[in-house]
Amino acid sequence: MRRHYITATMAQYEFANFPGGWQSTAYRVAAIGMLVCLHAAHDNEDRATWPTLARFKEAMAIFGLSSARQIDHFVARLVETGYVVLERVKADGRLRLLKPTEQLLEWDRAVLASYYESLRILYPDPGYRLPIARDREFHIAMRKTSTRYIQNIADFIRANTDLLPFHSMYQGVHILLAVTGLNLEPQRTPVRERDLTDLRQSFGISRSHIRNTLAAAEAGGLITLSGQNRRTIAITTRGLAAIDLFIANTLAAHDLGYQLAIAELVHAIEPPVHPKPG
Repeated sequence: MRRHYITATMAQYEFANFPGGWQSTAYRVAAIGMLVCLHAAHDNEDRATWPTLARFKEAMAIFGLSSARQIDHFVARLVETGYVVLERVKADGRLRLLKPTEQLLEWDRAVLASYYESLRILYPDPGYRLPIARDREFHIAMRKTSTRYIQNIADFIRANTDLLPFHSMYQGVHILLAVTGLNLEPQRTPVRERDLTDLRQSFGISRSHIRNTLAAAEAGGLITLSGQNRRTIAITTRGLAAIDLFIANTLAAHDLGYQLAIAELVHAIEPPVHPKPG
């Protein structure tokens, strides 16, 4: 499951796939999820739920991963590249709502499917058929109910202190995931820096950025660098534990999202039960 998770999820965050044509960072991933969640949960009749830029920034502050200026730049980029539109509010022409386009919703459904495919390996029953099939109704229900546990997601990101510095780096956690995946391949020869060469193109990062990330991981006790010119990379017990905790928390959150979404869908189709008179 771990190998599948690493391969399937990392593909969605490659430079060519990530919305906006920018490198992936934790705050940008969180921002996209929050945009879709606020869109799915908003009520036209309830002004307090409208996904304005101000409300979006307030929601993003929970994660503590970005500044207001970074949010402004990323939203502008998503608008420029056709992933988000600014929708005028009829009741108040001064306001604009952040609305994800079908292009962004399609990417989000693909990302969710990759997580649920990993969950299905662990738990064939219930099987997670709807999210894996990228069902649109499930997608909206799942993102709507996700607003109930956003604080929990922010908490598990902060609690995994070994990975926390890498969330602010371009593809920082993904570089560590790649190292982990290579180290855990059966009958694998020692992993060397050159084995990460493909990441430079797929993630749009430089060799020096990869080396700086590896140096930070070594300083944190997550990997060891050895051999000639310190180019042989091994994941440590501490590093593997940090990666496994990250994967476990991510999948647990998505399993919770699945249960809440299914309950939401069932409630929507079942008529209310009223007590009989007398």
